[in-house]
Amino acid sequence: MNKTNTDKSFRAAYLINRYLHGSLTEPENEELETWLNSSEQSRQLFEDLRSAEAVEAQLQQFKNTDSEEGWQRMLHKIRLRNNSQQTKKNRQIWWRSVAALLVLSIIAWQVLNYVVKKTEDKVILTSQYGDDVLPGTKTAELILSDGTTVSLENITDSSFTEKGSSVLRTANGSLIYLNRVLNNETGWNTIRTPNGGEYMVVLEDKTKVWLNAASSLRYPVQFTGSERRVELLEGEAYFEVAKNKEKPFIVIANRMEIQATGTAFDVNIYVNVDSIVSTTLTEGGVKVVAGRDTRLLLPGEQLRTDGATAQVIKADVEAATSWKNGLFIFNGAPLPEVMDQVARWYDVRIEYRKDFKEQKFFTGEIKRNVPVSKLLQMMELTGIAQFSIINGTIMVLPYTL
Repeated sequence: MNKTNTDKSFRAAYLINRYLHGSLTEPENEELETWLNSSEQSRQLFEDLRSAEAVEAQLQQFKNTDSEEGWQRMLHKIRLRNNSQQTKKNRQIWWRSVAALLVLSIIAWQVLNYVVKKTEDKVILTSQYGDDVLPGTKTAELILSDGTTVSLENITDSSFTEKGSSVLRTANGSLIYLNRVLNNETGWNTIRTPNGGEYMVVLEDKTKVWLNAASSLRYPVQFTGSERRVELLEGEAYFEVAKNKEKPFIVIANRMEIQATGTAFDVNIYVNVDSIVSTTLTEGGVKVVAGRDTRLLLPGEQLRTDGATAQVIKADVEAATSWKNGLFIFNGAPLPEVMDQVARWYDVRIEYRKDFKEQKFFTGEIKRNVPVSKLLQMMELTGIAQFSIINGTIMVLPYTL
């Protein structure tokens, strides 16, 4: 597509986006009408977009995807990393250029390349990378104390009884234990999210736990005895612990035991190439026992351990907990780490072409509620790699443009 056609595409995309959000001015409306009358293809595309709720929802998501605030945070971090005034100026200009290009590219892609192919009961999304993949959803399964499995999908609110406790399953993706009936014997439940899923559970003591994709948490229906003990079996979870100084809250997670009375922290035990697991403290204080090491963490600190040694470092809290806030935030993250997160959230496989051998690092921020092509487009604009998507597999290719 030559420059003239590209400019027209971006302008048409901009006008349609404003139309869908009811913000067209009178001159812009006349401009849009001129474009619509230019060809039958333009008119048909506009009608398809106007009537497709899924595409309109994606445009609404895009509206909030790359906010000025997000880019300002990124620019601030870049400024902190470099003392050269000229370099800071150049990088700031570069990032703003990337942001502007990203905005235009995504809207134009929405208008010109967003194709929905319906085959019987299957909907296939396409993008400039081939197939496209929608983001994960609030979905999980609950294994009750008797072994029964309950599906936790986005349905209407409902409730059931488990070991004397009333359990509320909400339509917005949370599980809440209510109406505790005291007894000496309590059952244990396990909540498990798949790849492409996330969920939140409120335990009977009012502790809130957010589960990332591919994670499992085992916990008692009621806390009895002198402590509150749960087990993070796999994956990642963010805990907001209800205060109770008389009954410590303990998380068993792989090689760690985290003890708290009332605090908030992230625990990540995903299996990775370095076999590193971590605890990141956002508020309060915790004691972490990792092997022979016992460490006290302060807010903003992270303990990392490979099972043999433990190290406390200053944490990038914003990046470590971004998933819980509906964001991807990467600050100089190794590409394999980035693609691991992509694989879990979008439930895709990742493959690297044989000639992709360079060690790459990525810095960027985008919401998690966008199709995977938008994230890949942001990454590609930085020159880190190129991508293709075929049958649920993202192929990572050397950047050649």
